[in-house]
Amino acid sequence: MSAQEFGEWAVMYQNEQLHPAADRMRHAQLLAHARNGPLQKSSKTLWATADCLAPDPWAPPPEAPAPSAPTAAQLAAQVAHINSLMGG
Repeated sequence: MSAQEFGEWAVMYQNEQLHPAADRMRHAQLLAHARNGPLQKSSKTLWATADCLAPDPWAPPPEAPAPSAPTAAQLAAQVAHINSLMGG
C-alpha cells in the first residue's frame, strides 16, 4: 500500500466512520430509540444511547491499582519473623 492509498484510507476511516466503534454506537442508538416507544424504565425517563451500549469487547482491561510500598513497621515485623524462624 502506498502512502497515498494509506492517506485515502485514513481520511475515509475518519470521515465515513466504518470502524467497529461506530457500528456499536449506531446499534446502541437504534436500541435506545426502539425502547423509548412502548418500553418504560422504572424511573419514567427516556432510554439513552449509553443505557444500550454494551461493553467494548476490544477495550483494554482496567488497570489494577499499583501495589503499595510496605511500611517500615511491616518490614520490621517481617525481619523479626524471619529471624525467629532462623533461631535468632
